[in-house]
Amino acid sequence: MLLIPGPVNVPKSVEYEATKVINHRSDTFREVVFKLENTLAKEFNSDRVALLTGSGTLAVESMVYSLLHKDEKTIVFTYGEFSNRLLDSIKRRGAIPIVYRKNFGEGFSIEEVKSAVENNKDADAVALVHNETSTGIAFRDLKTVSKIIKDSGKKLLVDSVSGFGAYELYVNKWKIDAVATGSQKALASLPGMGFVALSSEGISELRSNEIPNYLDLGLSLKFQEKHETPFTPAVGIFFATLRAAELLEMEGIEKRWNRHEACAKYLRNITSKLDFSLFGDDTNFSNTVVAGKTPLPPKIFINELRKRGIEISGGMGELKDKIVRIGILGVVDDRAISRLTIAMSDILRQEVELNIPKECSLPDFLRAEVEW
Repeated sequence: MLLIPGPVNVPKSVEYEATKVINHRSDTFREVVFKLENTLAKEFNSDRVALLTGSGTLAVESMVYSLLHKDEKTIVFTYGEFSNRLLDSIKRRGAIPIVYRKNFGEGFSIEEVKSAVENNKDADAVALVHNETSTGIAFRDLKTVSKIIKDSGKKLLVDSVSGFGAYELYVNKWKIDAVATGSQKALASLPGMGFVALSSEGISELRSNEIPNYLDLGLSLKFQEKHETPFTPAVGIFFATLRAAELLEMEGIEKRWNRHEACAKYLRNITSKLDFSLFGDDTNFSNTVVAGKTPLPPKIFINELRKRGIEISGGMGELKDKIVRIGILGVVDDRAISRLTIAMSDILRQEVELNIPKECSLPDFLRAEVEW
């Protein structure tokens, strides 16, 4: 059982669709491209969605290179490994970062965001990571954050690689310029695709000069207008991700948001009772990763879970060998959480009561496709 921050366990029909290999210039594949962009644009509440063969990192880099100019002043909020990577991409793009830092395990308040924006009126853009899987911390109130930034006249670029599908998120309604994500997270598809959802304002900011073709979102959108991709795509992953997007639509994205939050709250409560020291509080905890220190040394705890058929992750970067990270993305439900809870209780020799909220369950049609 995979309970890491991605890749994730996937429904049987998603896994099956990944086996399909056909001519990527055929009418059949053009229909896949057309349906996939339309379905995702609806779930993102965006004008367009660039479909990219690659990881979430490719999506983030494509967003940065396509929407930021060289020498543009860009406010960057860093609070973990992935926001540091976002900062690195911005530096390599040639933009001028204005960096606000937090220690790993800490988050930014609304007031701190507001202050950063007000103190840098000449900044052109803001870039942030929606959900930090390296620390289990997030910008939970992205709606308010977006309003503060967009009301100031700045571009907003959001790395939501591990956030899309797990939190309330509206690209157009909140006037976000671009949001990047990946296939193997809360969408519950296989690894191999990245996406950048764009508002009309974001589309108008696209730049194709001085950037590699593979990072050019404008080029991808141009080909998608004729329902194609500019380069040879990961054909099977397109089929799989279309199925995953259809399952998301069938479940209802609001219900998926609520399921992630319900499972996260329950797991945080249980691990706290088992004497974990968790990162985050009610204002900034992640819906997709529970992270913190364990009563046992992390390596021992991880190995004990692995003996019981459950795989979780250790820390990254400066938190390596210091914490554990439990991923609850995609189609994680009450059965997976129950199995994990029983295993942790056994390892730590503490009894806990199983009282998992019904909101943590999958709908019956999807439950039948997922085995734990």
